[in-house]
Amino acid sequence: MNYRSFKDGVVIIMKRKLPLIGVRTWSDTHPTIHRLIVADMIDRWDLEDTPETEEKILKIAKERYRGWGSTLSSTYKAYKTDAARLANLPEDLQPEEWEWMIEYFGTDSKFQDRSQKNVDNRKKQKTKHRIRSKSYSQVSFEKRNLETGEELDCIALWELTHTNDGTWSNTDSQKVYDKALEEVKNKETETEGPLSSEQKNNIFQTAYKDTLECKSSQPCGYGYMEKTSTGSERFHIQIEEQARATAATQERNSQLSQQVNELQDQLQAERANTQERINLERAEREQLEERLKEERAERERLLQEERTSRLEFEKNMMAKFVELSQQMGTQQVPTKRVDNKENSNPNLQNILLQRSSPNKTSGSRPTAISSNALIQAATRNSRMFKAMDPKN
Repeated sequence: MNYRSFKDGVVIIMKRKLPLIGVRTWSDTHPTIHRLIVADMIDRWDLEDTPETEEKILKIAKERYRGWGSTLSSTYKAYKTDAARLANLPEDLQPEEWEWMIEYFGTDSKFQDRSQKNVDNRKKQKTKHRIRSKSYSQVSFEKRNLETGEELDCIALWELTHTNDGTWSNTDSQKVYDKALEEVKNKETETEGPLSSEQKNNIFQTAYKDTLECKSSQPCGYGYMEKTSTGSERFHIQIEEQARATAATQERNSQLSQQVNELQDQLQAERANTQERINLERAEREQLEERLKEERAERERLLQEERTSRLEFEKNMMAKFVELSQQMGTQQVPTKRVDNKENSNPNLQNILLQRSSPNKTSGSRPTAISSNALIQAATRNSRMFKAMDPKN
């Protein structure tokens, strides 16, 4: 990972997300804005979302926010009137933002106190650069290799920003450079080869702190960010951002399409399972109906057999009764059954008793019943049994 490019990326996102109006210090910004900055950097650089990553990103954003405010303050001080300041709008700001910053720089007592303190501290600095309000990163970006995009190492950048036509701005600046250059040569002699830019940068930081007896842990020579100074460079950044956004959109669309396909497959499987259950239930219901139909038919058959058997039994009994009556030649019909129960059909008794001669006299014996009369009575009795049968 190119650390400087990463830091510049943090600044670009910070300037887009962080409002200026109403915000005087970093602590005034809402935590939601902090999280948006972190989330955007994690997405752009494909980083792991951990507390350590968030802490590093916010640390850079906080430092660069202060540097951004310092640069805007330098722009404010470069002009003597508010009209001149309004006429020179910084390219990173909207007009209403710059108006608010002008009022803030000119009226806020706390800011003015801090600004004066910083001026006094700069007077105490042992080294002096010659790039005025322009940041080191801006100079490094402008002097980068246009073909490879590689920027200057810290030693070359120090020489470029602290000399004018080969003349050093002061003795301490030259001492830092000479010590760093000597350490690089010694290291290259030991390794028998050239050092990388990162190795040179580390040597420079050590030489700077040793020479000036600096106790700060902040690396020297890192401005708050480089700026794209031409329209073509801004257009190139916009194209890259659009391409990145398009790729992200396509990735999200691809994921959504995959989710839709998975849901469709799941729905189709559920439909198939549901149809299978319906078919199974239908088959079970048809089997049950078939069994019920068979059982109903069997009950009807058994009832019919029982009915036929009973009628056949009654018919046989009547036939035997008629045969017995004919054999006995009886003139009376018994009124009671063998079991001493009353005859259930009194009409049969009346029919048999009323078959007497119309010319009989009182006290005379009744005439014998003919065989035809007995057969007719048996037939009527059989019909009556059929009519009385509740299952018929």
